[in-house]
Amino acid sequence: MSSVFFMPSINLIGTGCLKEAISTIQKQGFKKGLIVTGKVLYKLGIVKKVSDLLTEKNVKNIVFNDTHSNPTIKNIKDGLKILKENNCDFIISLGGGSPHDCAKGIA
Repeated sequence: MSSVFFMPSINLIGTGCLKEAISTIQKQGFKKGLIVTGKVLYKLGIVKKVSDLLTEKNVKNIVFNDTHSNPTIKNIKDGLKILKENNCDFIISLGGGSPHDCAKGIA
């Protein structure tokens, strides 16, 4: 027996997209997000800026910054565990290919 599931995604890219993303998150009724990223953006403070903007708009969030280059199944499972333990209902992917791949695997 086959099964079907629909997993819509919303992708916002470009200048000013973060403010538009926060508005979209609120309109969709999402409550808590998992920010999936790598260590470089975390160390540069970019992740904190995004997290702080979300918090200012009363959007709870938690960061998973342990994305590896070419994420492994274990890496994805670690992120999924954090998502479930924190009752996150949406994901924000920040960074290059590896964080995006990891976020897609977690989703």
